[in-house]
Amino acid sequence: MADFNEIKDVVKNTLGAVAEKTRSFAGKATDKAKDVTRVAKLNMELNSEKDSMQKTFAEIGKLYYETTKDLPDRFFVQLFDEVALTIENIDKLKAEIDEVKTGIDPKTCKDCDIEVEFEDLSSDESAAPQASDDELIKETSNSSDDEPEATPEDEQPLPEQPAE
Repeated sequence: MADFNEIKDVVKNTLGAVAEKTRSFAGKATDKAKDVTRVAKLNMELNSEKDSMQKTFAEIGKLYYETTKDLPDRFFVQLFDEVALTIENIDKLKAEIDEVKTGIDPKTCKDCDIEVEFEDLSSDESAAPQASDDELIKETSNSSDDEPEATPEDEQPLPEQPAE
């Protein structure tokens, strides 16, 4: 009977050790999860600060450009020229956009009296009416009177594909 009590004590001690290690592991996992969460929050704050700094640098650069664009330092001459070319391109694009919005295409129409109004288009597909397949087929078949309508006898069956 002594053997049974010894086995019982060994099993009890082993289960106690396993339970203690499990509690220890769970505690360490919880601490690690807290650390990972804290690092993620700190990284978000760091990125926010970097963005703020980039915006400030951009504002400094813009102010410096505005105050010295007529007489730039020799180091900045090339960069200022690039900015000037970019501004010219932006102005050209804006003018072209305005011309298109008013319906005037300077390449094809010099004195057109046509005005086109542009409306903001919604990307919501449910707002636009959708034609059904039957309507599209009817529309397509009605649009060309020169071609005879296809009949089921005219259709050729597709060749069968060999099974792989």
